[in-house]
Amino acid sequence: MPAPPHPPFPEAAVRAAVAQTLRQIAPEVDLTAIPDTANLRRECDLDSVDFQNFVIGLGKSLHIAIADRDAAELVTLAGCLALLAHRPSATAD
Repeated sequence: MPAPPHPPFPEAAVRAAVAQTLRQIAPEVDLTAIPDTANLRRECDLDSVDFQNFVIGLGKSLHIAIADRDAAELVTLAGCLALLAHRPSATAD
């Protein structure tokens, strides 16, 4: 029996989780200077391993599982918000 979907997270919680997770991977990055639609991989100079660590860390920070198929949506802060703050089925896998 699949687990019920989690309720959406408040936008502020998603922003805080993204900032906290990015600080662990790229402490020099100022997320407030990056537009919501900017590519986080490019702006934060994240390679594929760093980005995978970001996705895993974001899931741990929010206590959810993020499906591999959803990782591509997390490339921007806007994508993180769309996936996690505005969609009740935020968890998958």
